[in-house]
Amino acid sequence: MSERFMTQIENIFIDLPRQEKKVARVTLQKPTEVRQMNITELAREAGVGVATVTRFTKRVGCKKFADFKLALVTPDSMQREAEENVSTPHDIHDYYQKILSETMALVSDKQLRRAGDLIRHAHRVYLFGIGSSGYNAQEFGQRLLRMGITAFAMTESNMMTIASSTMQSNDVVIALSVSGSTPEVCSAVRESRKNGATIISITAFKNSQLANMSDLIFQIKSTELVGDYDFINSQFAVTYVIDMLTQILLQYDDYRASMDKTVESILVIKESFANKNHHR
Repeated sequence: MSERFMTQIENIFIDLPRQEKKVARVTLQKPTEVRQMNITELAREAGVGVATVTRFTKRVGCKKFADFKLALVTPDSMQREAEENVSTPHDIHDYYQKILSETMALVSDKQLRRAGDLIRHAHRVYLFGIGSSGYNAQEFGQRLLRMGITAFAMTESNMMTIASSTMQSNDVVIALSVSGSTPEVCSAVRESRKNGATIISITAFKNSQLANMSDLIFQIKSTELVGDYDFINSQFAVTYVIDMLTQILLQYDDYRASMDKTVESILVIKESFANKNHHR
């Protein structure tokens, strides 16, 4: 019951009113602590009014706040309450494990193989991402180039607009946005789709604006909804999916050969520079 209940909250999170999102976020990050709170304490923790908590609990199908707390009970949470406080390294390790395992559960071999096939048969591959997602777009774009794939990482809104306006039906766009609502990315994807491009998205919300425009969706676990470790990179799960896609592509002999060739070329150049510096 509780796992389904938490999944229900995750699925509607992107569409919740701003204030109710605060309640949902606390609930998803700290379910054990929330079970010990009264409605006033939860409102204070989330920084909202009691009425907002009431509206949220009714929205997720609970008539009373007591029913809401009961829905959060699981044998696992009861066990955690009985355990002593663990060290920070152990906490962070568990956090990473949870992100990875839950993302892995959302990604299938069939999806990965289909993505690999779409990329292999694409005339050009464009990667769209802004901010932190832009860094991952650049990293993945570099990997594709090293495999011999014609790839372009677009991490600035004007460049994405230009690329999307010249998109063709045999092009593939890989759009990265954890929220699924990044305006620049969604706008470029919308235009790319109009021009016939195939859209692959990596996002945490399957009912987001980006996901609704995609032909293939890789849903990840949002770090925002797992714990209150604000310093954790929100791109952690995105990187995991990129690594899986890379591994799938490297199963093709020609891509593997190209990757090995570029690695060797880079090593030769580095060795050459090192020898020049040594003889100075």
